[in-house]
Amino acid sequence: MPEGANGETPLSDGIRSDYDLIIVGGGLAGSSLAIALAGCGARVLIVEQQEEFRDRIRGELLMPWGSLEADRLGVYQLLLKKCAIEVAYFSNFTNGLRPTVRDLPATTPAATCCLTFPHPEMQAVLLKNAEALGAEVMRGKVVSAVTFGDLPRVHVSGDAKGLSARLVVLADGRDSRLRSALGFEVQRGADQLFTAGMVLQGDVNFSEFLTGEARPSANTINLFFDPAGGRMVIAMRIAPQRNRIYLIYRNDAVGKRLSGRHSVEEMIRQLKDVGAPSHWFDRTRQAGPFASFDGSHRWVDKPYRDGVVLVGDAAAATDPAWGRGLSRTLRDVRLLRDRLLESSDWRSAAEAYAKDHDDFCGRMRRLEAMQTDLLFERGAAADRRREHAFALFARDPTRVPDAIGLGPEAPSDEHARARYFGEI
Repeated sequence: MPEGANGETPLSDGIRSDYDLIIVGGGLAGSSLAIALAGCGARVLIVEQQEEFRDRIRGELLMPWGSLEADRLGVYQLLLKKCAIEVAYFSNFTNGLRPTVRDLPATTPAATCCLTFPHPEMQAVLLKNAEALGAEVMRGKVVSAVTFGDLPRVHVSGDAKGLSARLVVLADGRDSRLRSALGFEVQRGADQLFTAGMVLQGDVNFSEFLTGEARPSANTINLFFDPAGGRMVIAMRIAPQRNRIYLIYRNDAVGKRLSGRHSVEEMIRQLKDVGAPSHWFDRTRQAGPFASFDGSHRWVDKPYRDGVVLVGDAAAATDPAWGRGLSRTLRDVRLLRDRLLESSDWRSAAEAYAKDHDDFCGRMRRLEAMQTDLLFERGAAADRRREHAFALFARDPTRVPDAIGLGPEAPSDEHARARYFGEI
């Protein structure tokens, strides 16, 4: 790491601090940001609470627009080489409609694919790479407090003095304790959907083609949708003989929260009922944790204050039902990186990032609200509205905002909503 006689680096701008950047949390957001800035000469410290990353129910999919962000940050090829699977197709099976298979490189603006991976392995790969680029890493340490200021400070394991930085980044997840302690106010949307997830291991590939259009060397994301029942299934292979499958359902569609061993049989019954093929479950066994969680949007307006900035789920957690959380996290990281690299005034850069973040996350919330309202409402009136909209989609596919390919750049204003619902 390039360093001057007084501990300065090319990004330090003459400011004397223990580090340029202290990042709380060494997951996708924290490690990716460390890779981006340590590689440019910044003095970076990551404080990660876990000694080893554990498997939990969380995202393991990058959408094509998220893959573009990963490429911009220089981590796409790293993940592909170490732990990820490139998925070039997206298959949709909606009850009552003809199945569709989308060729992602041929139809997305940047000719990008989806990327799947086991979450703990992804975290380990990125954190190791950040360290190799010069970032200092503290594992198994708890940040007890963060203090605002011209040079904010991070107090690790009760240390009274703390460590100073030009900027402190909270990348410690959607339930960030430090975010609350610092007084960042969390907004929360309604609980409309739940997502239940599990890993199934065995000699089967949940990314196989089911439409008779087999492509031996390619993979697909398989999505099954039961609009009348208010349920959706997303399935994918994340590693050899390891598959992740999610059941997304309205809070009144299943009757209970699915979680733990006593709910496994009911989960599999629901998955099959929505359309997942029976042979998947004949040759696999459930492994790892199984739980469900609510899909309410949670966000902080203006996720920056007085030397402390929020990224990833600490800044905003959108509905996991749509599989965009990891892509959104990388968008955060790339926006913050760009702002920090274009200005030596990091406080102004962080203010600009906060505006960037609020803009694109607001568009994502509008987009997902549109989809939830049309696709998951139940009842006769909702069925008629969907039937009308789906007929229009068949004649004019541009009525459907391309959230898979464009992400937050997909149109979500009132005109786009009216076209989507078939009102104009």
